[in-house]
Amino acid sequence: MSHATSRRLALPSSRIRRVSAAALAAIAAITVLPAALAASPASARPAVAEARTAPATTAAGSDRKARWTWPAAHNTGVPAGVKLRAYTGPCTITQPTTISAVDATGRCDAILVRSSGVRIQDSVLPRVDATDGGSSSVTLVRSNVLGGTWSDGAIWGYNITARRVEVTGAQHSFHCASNCRVIRSWLHAQYNPAGKSYHNNAFISNGGSGMLLRDNRLACTPQVNSTDGGCTADVSLFGDFDPISRVRVVHNLFVANSTGISYCMHAGYNPDKPHGDSPTYIVVQDNVFQRGTNRKCGVWGPVTSFQRSGVGNEWSGNRWQGDRDVVSAE
Repeated sequence: MSHATSRRLALPSSRIRRVSAAALAAIAAITVLPAALAASPASARPAVAEARTAPATTAAGSDRKARWTWPAAHNTGVPAGVKLRAYTGPCTITQPTTISAVDATGRCDAILVRSSGVRIQDSVLPRVDATDGGSSSVTLVRSNVLGGTWSDGAIWGYNITARRVEVTGAQHSFHCASNCRVIRSWLHAQYNPAGKSYHNNAFISNGGSGMLLRDNRLACTPQVNSTDGGCTADVSLFGDFDPISRVRVVHNLFVANSTGISYCMHAGYNPDKPHGDSPTYIVVQDNVFQRGTNRKCGVWGPVTSFQRSGVGNEWSGNRWQGDRDVVSAE
């Protein structure tokens, strides 16, 4: 499928507020993420063993609190012990199917989902594309998605569920049009090539509804390059092609990038965009923001563009990691 699949899923507008190269001129040793690292599987990277307690109100909840760790190499992607076989099926899936324990990266440049009822589990995959206007659906479970050098989402489209998935590479880890659920997954190591001006994000929507991000580690990791390419946010919601509505961002870890990201979250209110003046039912609750080296998460702060007066919008229980002070929304 060509990059120009649909204008609805085009790249973010150049008006997105990002860190300029001039603003970061004083920051030393800015590094461009190598493409090889962006596409490397979890086994090639060290595990992150950072623990965080989850909310609990019952005895069972107290047990979960003691055992909770944020998604990382040890609890996302293909589980240890799974024996993968080379995938021999079609790269374009046109009927409901379940695919298990395969490595599809040698056969397919992308998995194009063109059917409802597709499930892929315990597998290593190239980028996954479900952009055919909303008639397809796919569930990804305990898998690694390697976006490589693709210039949009490693996971991209409509009606997508990702559980315990590690996503690396591509311009964005997850680009949602509508109806997406990302649960207990690790989004990081996006592709930002030298000489290009990519706007990277861990999760982005340019308009749509029906989105849930819960219990994830969300990290936009590239640094600003010499041509002003780099991170926009860990999570970006922009009303470019449709209004943003009914998005729940609950109990996620927003990873700091104090030298390469503008804000850790762009929360949907962008009145200069065609559909950015009235985001509704945006719920941002019980998330944890890393402070980073500048104590702000991003260069300018943790969050921007949250409209408190919007219908159904809620900002509550969001705190800084470590000291647990409240994170206020702008």
